[in-house]
Amino acid sequence: TIHENPHLFHVSTPINIDRFASALAIHPNRAFVASVVRTLKIGLWPWADTNPSSDFPETWDNAWAKIPSTEESQFIAAQCIEEVDKGQHSPAFGPHLLPGMYSTPNIAVPKPHSDDLRLVANQSAGEYCQNNMVDKSQTKGARLDSL
Repeated sequence: TIHENPHLFHVSTPINIDRFASALAIHPNRAFVASVVRTLKIGLWPWADTNPSSDFPETWDNAWAKIPSTEESQFIAAQCIEEVDKGQHSPAFGPHLLPGMYSTPNIAVPKPHSDDLRLVANQSAGEYCQNNMVDKSQTKGARLDSL
């Protein structure tokens, strides 16, 4: 899906990855450098298995997640347009998900001490949510120093 639709998966980083790798060629922790370079090239989702089991469908559409109010719906629509304009979200490409795609419900939650809303991607919504692809035994407790 990614190779057939590169216009939907724009990845931008201000880091020249090859130059970064070259600058760290003599770094003593080669495994760490290789891990960082790999992450910059293909992305990172710690402890996730994106091919979890045959129980997971090839695609999953969370369109069932209805937005509770008109205000939230208008906010989410405006935020999505802004995210597309900034290159953070892909533009709409049609009514059907492509192979391997899972849709994530976007919700609006109030910002603390404000009447403003914040856009949140709920990756825990639904039976086949993306967070169910993460091995929970690997994520218990603070382990940030091992990333």
